[in-house]
Amino acid sequence: MRWLSFAIPLVLCSTASADNFTGFRGDGSGTVTADPPIRWSAEDGIAWTADIPGYGQSQPVVWNGRVFVTSSDGPWQQQQHVHAFDLQTGNRLWTRTIDASLPLENYFRNSRAAPTCVVDDQAVYSFFASGDVTAMTHDGEILWSTPVIEQNGKADNERGVASSLAQTEDHLFVLVDHHGPSYLVAINKTDGSTAWKADRGNRVPSWSSPVIATIGGHQVVITSSADTVDAYDAATGDALWQLDGLQGNHIPSASVVGNRVYAGSTTMYGGASDEDAVAGSNCCIELSGGGADYKQLWGAERANSYYSTPLCFAGYVYYVNKVGVLYCVDAETGKQVFRKRIGNPCWASAIGVTKPDGEQLVYFVTKNGFTIIIRPGDEYDQVARNQLWDAEAMLAAREAAAKQRQENTVPADEAPAKSGPEAVFAGMPESRLHQMFSYGDPMVYAAAIADDQLLIRTGQKLFCVGEKRVDAEAESRGDAEKSMPVANFP
Repeated sequence: MRWLSFAIPLVLCSTASADNFTGFRGDGSGTVTADPPIRWSAEDGIAWTADIPGYGQSQPVVWNGRVFVTSSDGPWQQQQHVHAFDLQTGNRLWTRTIDASLPLENYFRNSRAAPTCVVDDQAVYSFFASGDVTAMTHDGEILWSTPVIEQNGKADNERGVASSLAQTEDHLFVLVDHHGPSYLVAINKTDGSTAWKADRGNRVPSWSSPVIATIGGHQVVITSSADTVDAYDAATGDALWQLDGLQGNHIPSASVVGNRVYAGSTTMYGGASDEDAVAGSNCCIELSGGGADYKQLWGAERANSYYSTPLCFAGYVYYVNKVGVLYCVDAETGKQVFRKRIGNPCWASAIGVTKPDGEQLVYFVTKNGFTIIIRPGDEYDQVARNQLWDAEAMLAAREAAAKQRQENTVPADEAPAKSGPEAVFAGMPESRLHQMFSYGDPMVYAAAIADDQLLIRTGQKLFCVGEKRVDAEAESRGDAEKSMPVANFP
């Protein structure tokens, strides 16, 4: 373990408020109580836009007016960045860089700073595909850094590790499922040491994230990954139960609402292909006995959840497939209510919003920068469709991303051989792969809501949709960013 000579004082984590968004999908449910904008355009309603150095795919997290987001840079993603932005102004407050303990090719189909941070009242905790878990203060001072994958064996995953962190008051949770010995690790927040490790055997590669369920005051880590849903005691790592026989739950994570877990599943190239079996693997699980017991309530009649995690909200569960078809099923029965093509697939997971006046809305942010807002109900009820950028901004972003890829290309004679499905794609032109998988930049990877502002993240930019809160004096100062020194570990 690599860590500095001081530790985080252990105190209770503050309960996430409507002003904070503390991890992947907030508290794991993907729901918030807030009053974000409903209508905007590229010309009106964007509070600010900020450049993110490098390239990244993680979701922003927010704590007390600070937005934390990650990116990586270098041909082998050897530079791993954590950035802090001011939520009101968009000014970049600091950037902290961590040297990667293990290299990963900076290839546009690989994980590039995909894992999302978690944040509490003491620190912001980052995780990268290199396996480095790092804690730093809200001001960017590094407290400790632990090379989890280097300690536990290199991950054999053709797309790189992309699982986000989960957290409890005391621990961080890292899931690594791959072709070799897979595992779930609990890391002590105080010093980065290992609290426990649960071995998961050899698995197929997966990119979903663990989530915490709290049942009767007892905390359970839920993993929906590699054809099973598993539950572990968050304090000890003891395996509690396993639901097996699922297909295609390798990308979407589980969603937890109260004592229910909603698993997402999708058809995949070289993997799950039975549409009926995949639909049934989009299932609902009810927890009991403090999370130590379970029963499967239903498998969806017709559903497919590709990159984004399913959202259970206002009596319905929503899934979006890889061609942009939205499926809505009844949360009690799993019966399909409707399906509707919304125009583009979503990498960003949907967010369920309850406004102060009680109105409920669902925000779907698509890969091509549109946000579709619907009102929950038995029929598709679209409230708004908002565009994030215009043609000029789109072309500029496309050029910037192409330049970044070119600058970070690993020479052909040094590039590692591709495995699994990636071996099939290795000889194809990049343009063809972009077309096949809708990889054209700018591409929206994630969204979050905090302090009534909607944050949307592309590979190289962060957008804040909402009330513009920058006064004339702040605007005249321009970009007041400061960059902190690079952190180099022996």
